[in-house]
Amino acid sequence: MDYIRIAKINDFKNKHIKSFSLFGKKIGVVKRKDNSFYAIEISCKHQGADLTAGKIDGTVATCHRHQWKYDLETGKCLNHDSPDLKKYDIQLRGEDLWISFLPLDEWFT
Repeated sequence: MDYIRIAKINDFKNKHIKSFSLFGKKIGVVKRKDNSFYAIEISCKHQGADLTAGKIDGTVATCHRHQWKYDLETGKCLNHDSPDLKKYDIQLRGEDLWISFLPLDEWFT
């Protein structure tokens, strides 16, 4: 699997989530309370809005357009029948965060 450097740990000094564009897709990198990281698609499946632009309460993001709610830890939509948000592998290499080019569910297809 190929990876690309997406951020530095210091980018999360005062934030727990940041949105990045990776080959035209919005990906959110999230810093957990234990200082580990995960990466997940961050565009609402309804109309593609950036979920970081709406309200985030714990791990639940509410889309600012039509109030679709997603659990950013699991990728599940909580109030609509919607495909899951795709997860990406993320690796810590020194002070840098590296993300996989492809979502985890596409590794083995």
